[in-house]
Amino acid sequence: MKRAPIIPKVVATPSPKYASETPAAPVVDSLIARVSAMARGNTITLPVCGRDVRFMLETISFDKIETESKVWVNNERDQTLLTEESLDDLIPSFLVSGQQNPAFGRKVANIIEVADGSRRRMTAMLTACDFRILVGDLDDEQMDSLSKLGNDYRPTSAYERGHRYIQRLNNDFGGNVSALSEAEHISRKIISRCINTAKLPKELVALFCHPGELSARAGEELSKVFASNESTLLARVNELSQRKAAGEKLETEVIINELNGIKAASGSVRSQTTKRQYAPGAISRVKGNQFTLSLDTSVLPSGIVDRIEAVLMELQSSGK
Repeated sequence: MKRAPIIPKVVATPSPKYASETPAAPVVDSLIARVSAMARGNTITLPVCGRDVRFMLETISFDKIETESKVWVNNERDQTLLTEESLDDLIPSFLVSGQQNPAFGRKVANIIEVADGSRRRMTAMLTACDFRILVGDLDDEQMDSLSKLGNDYRPTSAYERGHRYIQRLNNDFGGNVSALSEAEHISRKIISRCINTAKLPKELVALFCHPGELSARAGEELSKVFASNESTLLARVNELSQRKAAGEKLETEVIINELNGIKAASGSVRSQTTKRQYAPGAISRVKGNQFTLSLDTSVLPSGIVDRIEAVLMELQSSGK
């Protein structure tokens, strides 16, 4: 049976400057066994970011999950991309035995904010299962730590990380990619690739069974196609979406190849050049919408250039 992440028990307290970047959190492998015997209202104390937190287990009826809980605003996982297809690793176990591993969160104004467990939350709604969550008095640093730890189980996609990088770049680093790279401990190249991937339309990312199937490298290549062939790419995305809705299984490689094919097709049209020689010294070239005429007056009969200029003057005088 697949399950959510096992959280390490002992974690060093993060440095103040990048506190939210240090994995933190509570829970050893035995936690699942300990929690499985807990009933609603039972409590358990666990360390988060080096500080003990007393959690109470709460259970939300499946028909109230959407109104009584929400995903913490700084969770980088795109909730609109959580579908039956992308949650196929969790749905079977939920249908057989319900949610075994609780989520983690806090309560704010009678609404539970989910730090770790947004995938389990959506799975519970899709399978009509009650949602179990350990609720504690958590600050933003602890919420961020739990959220990132949960993402280690099913890593967020390049598309989702790219959106977070864009936000951090604008809000925290003044557009300095090198500073962001140092803070995230990730190369500038990877950050740039993720940011370019994040510029793709969400409809494109939704074509994949899981957004993580679109790598940062492939996403960057598709962003170039999108930048130069936006309308054509959107039309192809719509076509693929219809095929997917009709039941066709679209493999990752098929999606990427079909969308990259737009660039190849448009590139071949632009690069194709037609050359024609009318006589020695008179050659034309057609490339796309451009017609270029080369005349070598040293070998052409006299008066040819004058006749061509006369035709052009007629065009000028006609105002066309």
